[in-house]
Amino acid sequence: MPSSSVSLPGPTHTSQLLDELVAQAPDGPVDLEWLLGHLDRRSFGLLLLLLGLLVIVPGVATIATLALLFPAVEMMLGRSAPSFPRFVSKRQFDFKRFKRFTARTRPLLQAIERISRPRWNARRDVTDRIIGLVVFLLALLAGWPLPLVNVIPGVIVVLIAVAYLQEDGLLLVIAMAAALISLLGLGWTFWTSAGALIHWIG
Repeated sequence: MPSSSVSLPGPTHTSQLLDELVAQAPDGPVDLEWLLGHLDRRSFGLLLLLLGLLVIVPGVATIATLALLFPAVEMMLGRSAPSFPRFVSKRQFDFKRFKRFTARTRPLLQAIERISRPRWNARRDVTDRIIGLVVFLLALLAGWPLPLVNVIPGVIVVLIAVAYLQEDGLLLVIAMAAALISLLGLGWTFWTSAGALIHWIG
């Protein structure tokens, strides 16, 4: 029997899409292959939302950060459907923890949805490539081995995904600005840290 999937016929409330997916999840661990099987294969937006949330969740952040690189690259290349190599897609994680986390974040998503609407639409092929590049850089930032450094990139990826799903160009611009600030902040941190290290060695 073919598995049901969360389809995207048009702009749909992000929290509703998330609720539909969570309701289909089994009680035990799941893997990314299961997630792809229950998503519309064209749905980069919902996949980015799920992975962005998982990046924030303790215990699954590492695999989610690695997984986030692959749809980002595919968006940059203009691909029409997300996919993962087998060594990533078969890694299991505890979906119960994710369910509890989404229950806590639902009010925030719904608050964003109340002020978000389709506007400032641009060509999807152009925005996909830009989003892919930004998400790729944010995933690299989230993977940096510092305490809690994954939280801000994960939140920004979630914001980008909501803007993408809601077709809200204004929200997307705000999310991109937040991403730029985060990336510049990291660059400044690296620069000052390297300068301090060189000065200390010298």
